[in-house]
Amino acid sequence: MDQLSSLAHAEQIGDTTIRVVEDTALLSWAESRGLAPWDAQLRALEEGILPARYSKNVWALGLEEQLRLARATAFVCGCGGLGGTILQLLARAGVGHLRFCDSDTFAFSNLNRQWFSCTDTLGRPKAAVAAAVCRRINPFVRVTALQVTLDESTLHELAAGAHVLIDAVDNLPARFLMDRARRDYGIPFIHGAVAGWLGQLTTFLPESPLGLEHIYGERRERHASEQALGVLGPTAAVIGSLQALEAIRVLAGRPPAHAGRLLYFDGESGMMHVVPLDSQASAG
Repeated sequence: MDQLSSLAHAEQIGDTTIRVVEDTALLSWAESRGLAPWDAQLRALEEGILPARYSKNVWALGLEEQLRLARATAFVCGCGGLGGTILQLLARAGVGHLRFCDSDTFAFSNLNRQWFSCTDTLGRPKAAVAAAVCRRINPFVRVTALQVTLDESTLHELAAGAHVLIDAVDNLPARFLMDRARRDYGIPFIHGAVAGWLGQLTTFLPESPLGLEHIYGERRERHASEQALGVLGPTAAVIGSLQALEAIRVLAGRPPAHAGRLLYFDGESGMMHVVPLDSQASAG
């Protein structure tokens, strides 16, 4: 550990002097010790040494909160419009383990909004492309990507052990499975959904009596009218970014901003509205 300390240099961040280590030095130290990069990152943070890539985080997050992120596992269901936004932002923030799934491949209709979708990734599995990009963004993040659908047979493998569950899918059965996992495994669940100019976001804590039924009622399939609206890229980026912020709050040990209340976003008017979720018990 002495050698790791010797690789750090002092850097003034605001009114605080923090020991900082550059990526290349930390990666070389990890290789010399036979450590995975994410283990080396943990050791650095535990010694109060900040990887340089997070120096702008420290204006908003303390070292202890950055360490909490590095120790955390986030499960994201879906690598499309919402999931692509969420995964890239969580990788950049330094969430230690990103576990995600998507059984689909990229199509032309994804190019308007999905961050991992490019002309050279068309036809390729979304989960595999997402994994490769996240590793390029941040080699200190452990990535577990599965090309599977979230269903009864995969629920335990995907959700168990995560510290937050994040909804980035476009179907209600998978969302309700995640809501069930929230209760069964005691994991906060961040729901997000988009259609056209519109989006919504809420967080369900494990002990909350509220659930997706307070938004969708008895409905378990999307209305045809919702599917006809399509999805604008900025709408998905706004809701996905808000979900990533909520996940960072939860994983850093802060209270979520949207537990017990639903945020509606109307991109056409530019307005956001937040309402108590229990008032939506008959929605759907």
